[in-house]
Amino acid sequence: MNPHYPVMLNEVITSLEPRSKTTIVDCTFGCGGYSQKILETFPDCKVVGIDRDPSVQEFATILEKKFKNRFFFINDKFSNLEEIINKHKDEIGSFVFDFGISSFQLDNHDRGFSFNSNIKLDMRMGKNKISAYELLNEASLEDLNSIIKIFGEDKDHKKIAKEIVRTRDIKPIHSTQDLCNAILKAKGNKYFKKNPSTKTFQAIRMIVNQELSEIFNSLTRVIKICNPDTIVTAVTFHSLEDRIVKKIFNISKDSDQNPSRYIPTTHQEKKETFIQRVNNRALKPSEQEIVSNPRSRSAKLRSATKIGKGTISMDRKALKMERLFQLEEKYNA
Repeated sequence: MNPHYPVMLNEVITSLEPRSKTTIVDCTFGCGGYSQKILETFPDCKVVGIDRDPSVQEFATILEKKFKNRFFFINDKFSNLEEIINKHKDEIGSFVFDFGISSFQLDNHDRGFSFNSNIKLDMRMGKNKISAYELLNEASLEDLNSIIKIFGEDKDHKKIAKEIVRTRDIKPIHSTQDLCNAILKAKGNKYFKKNPSTKTFQAIRMIVNQELSEIFNSLTRVIKICNPDTIVTAVTFHSLEDRIVKKIFNISKDSDQNPSRYIPTTHQEKKETFIQRVNNRALKPSEQEIVSNPRSRSAKLRSATKIGKGTISMDRKALKMERLFQLEEKYNA
């Protein structure tokens, strides 16, 4: 069934085990790897799978047939979790997120995610307002520079942004190969061990899909209104993703539930409701997994439990990442 091998699968299952007799929400269903393993491992649980990509419906249908009345699928963004939580609130014991792009999406060359394809630039995961083609041909030089520098962490961000603008002034950047050619030209057409387009493609994809905003909105909404003792497990692949998860999970009792001056709390609330990290440090994939699945090499897993019956709110400004969120919002307004 599954062309996408779910990253850190055993570690994810272990993190969910304390709440295995409840409903578990797989917030990034993908090809269903986590959902299937959860249903097989915990026969007393139900799973609600969520994914914004309508093309994964075929995988969801297989699980719906195999695990009747135990698996349910919803085609939506995981940032729209509030309605789902309210509908199943008394039953939900765990949430699991995998914030990486699915191999199913990356390997489907018709989607325009991969620099190994040569079709029109797209990179939309589903329910988007802009494509990569529109972003690359409409964004200002200043914004392209910021996007490639911050989201792609490419040291040649200025050269690449300038070459993209120079190229599109002649004719629109239409295909993935057009973008690759511009990047290679900006970098000097030399030999690279790693494909020189990797970081720029990553940056463009993150903006197109508002990936950082989706992470912040979903995690904060889950933690704000979920039941006491709910477990939240998140697997990240990018330093910016991990920074958001880490800071949100740091709303802890020890830190007085206030990692920033932007989060007003009362002394009583600090003691009664907080986030308790399951592990002080992020877990990483084993060497064996990295060998068998090289795409897992940058993965980090963090897990936390909500303690107390109150609500927990977090102001986005506390993350000190407003420039990034604003860039995402600018091109998805």
